[in-house]
Amino acid sequence: MTGRLAPYSGRCGLVVLAVVLQVGFRVCVPIGYQAIFDDAIAQDDTRLLLTILFWLMVGWLIHGAAGMAQDYYSAWVSSRAMKDLRERMFRQLQRLSDAYYARVDSGDMMSRFSNDLAVVEQALANGFQTALFSALNLGGSLILLFVIEWRLATLTLGALVGAYMLPRLLSPRARDRAFDRKESEGEVTAAIQESIGAHSMVQAFDLREYVLEKLRVLLEVLAKKTVAAHVATTLVGRAASQSIFFVQILIMVLGGWLAIEGAFSVGALIGFAALLQNVSNASNHLAGVAPELLRASGGVRRVREFLAEEPVDDAIDDATVLPRLAQDIRFEDVSFAYDSSAPLLRRLSFRIRARKTVALVGPSGSGKSTVLGLLLRFRRPDSGAIRFDGTDIGSVQESSLRDQIGIVLQETVLLKASFAENIRLGKLDATDQEIVEAAKLANIHQTILEKPQGYDTIVGEGGRRLSVGQRQRIAIARAILRDPAILVLDEATSALDPAAEEAIHRTLAQVGRGRTVISATHRLNSVVEADRILVFEKGELVEDGRHDDLLRRRGTYYRLWQKQTGFEIEISDEGVKAEVTGTRLMQVPLLSGMTEDSLGTIAERFSSQVIPKDRYIFRQGDLGEAFYIVVKGQVEVLVATDGKEERKAILEDGDFFGELALLDAKPRNASVRTLSSTLMLSLQRQHFERFLERQPALRATIEEKARSRRLSDDSDHLG
Repeated sequence: MTGRLAPYSGRCGLVVLAVVLQVGFRVCVPIGYQAIFDDAIAQDDTRLLLTILFWLMVGWLIHGAAGMAQDYYSAWVSSRAMKDLRERMFRQLQRLSDAYYARVDSGDMMSRFSNDLAVVEQALANGFQTALFSALNLGGSLILLFVIEWRLATLTLGALVGAYMLPRLLSPRARDRAFDRKESEGEVTAAIQESIGAHSMVQAFDLREYVLEKLRVLLEVLAKKTVAAHVATTLVGRAASQSIFFVQILIMVLGGWLAIEGAFSVGALIGFAALLQNVSNASNHLAGVAPELLRASGGVRRVREFLAEEPVDDAIDDATVLPRLAQDIRFEDVSFAYDSSAPLLRRLSFRIRARKTVALVGPSGSGKSTVLGLLLRFRRPDSGAIRFDGTDIGSVQESSLRDQIGIVLQETVLLKASFAENIRLGKLDATDQEIVEAAKLANIHQTILEKPQGYDTIVGEGGRRLSVGQRQRIAIARAILRDPAILVLDEATSALDPAAEEAIHRTLAQVGRGRTVISATHRLNSVVEADRILVFEKGELVEDGRHDDLLRRRGTYYRLWQKQTGFEIEISDEGVKAEVTGTRLMQVPLLSGMTEDSLGTIAERFSSQVIPKDRYIFRQGDLGEAFYIVVKGQVEVLVATDGKEERKAILEDGDFFGELALLDAKPRNASVRTLSSTLMLSLQRQHFERFLERQPALRATIEEKARSRRLSDDSDHLG
């Protein structure tokens, strides 16, 4: 931590000077006492007495002024040093990789910024200067003890060395206990934060006692570690202070004996006693501040661990400025893995021509978003290179790369600020007129004008006062405010309802003209007009071409297209309604083989519903009553184990689940929750039963398929 004080060495020097002046006064006072008794009083010299008192008064005034200077400059230095440290930690927070955020609990990170920095600040503001003052006072007093009586001083020094040996032996254990307590404190903070985030799940499964018991266990561990740390740290101070008291008693006894024998004057004994009191006080202060410094050492250790984390990217001092994209972007044999044992992208090579629209498609987890992350230099490829007009983006100034890219993500991040401020984040020096023009292009200008304070209206925390579509338009305005050469869209419309999605698509088509547009999506109907479609599967580029060409190949893209088609979506003033064709139902194993007429009849019995984000469609343990098809959106399959839900799968457009519930009402083995606003089709078991009542032969066939399905896949979580 001393390195943090280097920029303020001048003011640190003033603090040290102020401490030296105060210590000088305190060690001179006992000498003054000796002179008063041995010289002034013994010789009845009033003038000498007044002279000594005058200089003591001058010293007292200097002592007071130095004390106030010390208080001011130490507060100034500590506040600036902590400001720099907080800023450095926050800067480190921005530079860390996604892998770090996935590995470390957010509660533990918050604990480093709050609890750990608090003890460091306390030590910096009070502990270190107290230790400095006491150490100088101790050293100065010991020197004068030798001046007065070297034999007693030698004995005092020897006893002090012995007195400090025990605390020194105890200190490493105390530091380790302080660090252990800080670690446990971080775990408790993380558990509380996790419980807050999972509040709805805790309520739904009535897990309040369960999570409380888990917290009790962590609190019990923290309590035990707190006791251990407190005992270990205070024992260091107590061992030192008790030893000092013993030395003080011993020396006074021996000094009194020497005075009685005539080998020591009364004034010398009084001066020696006063200096010994200085030694005792300084030693006690050092002992008292030792636990505080030991606690701070645990915080310093955790802060250093955080600052030592490998950042996602190191700045290149002599990096070149990347010119605006003019020709193409090339991925050359690019591979990447979060975990070296499981590569996510394997030897990708492809070219994206400038001012063309390119779509990256594929199922969830195929690597689409990772490709965008590499393109934006959020991550570095393990091998290969990504080149803009022949220049490796790993060797250029990061700002020159980001300045020519506008990004629209699935989850729009808005600050608790005004419309204007949120749009201006795309270009901090933008004028008000530029913000208005960007809002107009994003088709959000009129909506903003209808708000009470127009562009100065606060959007609320995370933009919660706005609809999902409005938040997405703010994100588009923010992206195009940069006048980017490249527009990157990462599932930009997947969280929208069909009506909002259609409107946003029109907006994106308008703002994308004349730009290179790179879109990662699982919604194939949004990429039909793309100049080029790259199809990913399990981290590999498996197909490449235009929409019609890819359909003719009848490969991965064709299968994805077949899964997502066969639905008719109607948008009206009354809302959004979906229907499924009988042909599309042939892809459901339980229904395959049925006649077209039968499937058409069943299709008519489906009902549609738009389910908001973060809603449970059903919960684990509920009786199965319906079969579901995801028309548009995303849902996650969750299995609760030991009170904690674990994601088993993500289902997207065209996926279906729960078909076995059409035949019997067994408890669900998993929960399903929406990840975005989701348009669903559902078929109730009672409606399917009525259909089968009139066709006993068909019932027998379907029941046989269900039995085979259960035998071959007894891990079905949704049937």
